[in-house]
Amino acid sequence: MARILVVEDDKSMNEILVGCLTDDTHQVDSAFSGPEALEFAKEHNYDLLITDVRLPGIDGVETLERVKRLQSSIKCIVITGYASEDTPVRAIRLNVNDYLFKPFSLAYFLNSVTQVLHQEEEARSRKDLFSELFSRFGLSIGDDDDALLEELVLEREEAFQGLYVGIRSVFLDENAARELYATLENLESEFRKQMNAVNAEPTITKRMKGEYRDVGERLALLKAGATEDTADLFGMEEEVFKPLYHAIKRGEVGFGELLYAPLLRKTPDSRFEPQTELLDLKRRLWPAR
Repeated sequence: MARILVVEDDKSMNEILVGCLTDDTHQVDSAFSGPEALEFAKEHNYDLLITDVRLPGIDGVETLERVKRLQSSIKCIVITGYASEDTPVRAIRLNVNDYLFKPFSLAYFLNSVTQVLHQEEEARSRKDLFSELFSRFGLSIGDDDDALLEELVLEREEAFQGLYVGIRSVFLDENAARELYATLENLESEFRKQMNAVNAEPTITKRMKGEYRDVGERLALLKAGATEDTADLFGMEEEVFKPLYHAIKRGEVGFGELLYAPLLRKTPDSRFEPQTELLDLKRRLWPAR
């Protein structure tokens, strides 16, 4: 059970979302405006904020930004009924966890809520699986105790989070998303080397942090379709990326699974033979052609 704050000015929609979440055993408060949501956030700590974009007074993204000043670790799902070039960029910069377009089914909505709330738990479980896999080949999954490496991990995750929200918000079309994903996958080999090095080279780690930050900045400047088709230079063909792109849009692939997409694509199936869960995940992310 999580404590959730719903911010939606449409009374009927507010009631539907609150009822759906309550039926799913969550503790829910509801607000009808940004200022009202801020008053709740001053009184209670929340696991998740769900906010519509269009609100009276300050909009949903501005509301989120102000709530995050009070509760920096709060997760957030943005919902909207209209397309906008500006709103997804603002959401990406705030590291929004998911972005939903109305109309959506309650099953789709609850799937998003579940994925967002369980990101850390699923990440730990998946990390354990990969640790077991790596140990068979004399590798480790990385040393998170190194402060600089931890910063690198966070920069990488923010870049992938931006790509994920960019796809979910339809801000990135398939071609733009493919270019950015290919750039991230191209960085992955060096990232894994740094994470597995006995003594990671600080200058390389700092350079890579900058490269991941550059990806995030490029993403925030892109418009859907406003990119040259350069992804093939990185070995990412359109027909290979298409299933992943549409699975993310449909909510079938979560952010935590996207983080492992580069490693899974590059690892031969034979290495997963004792671990069918990882092989199943690979086939779901990268269906055989």
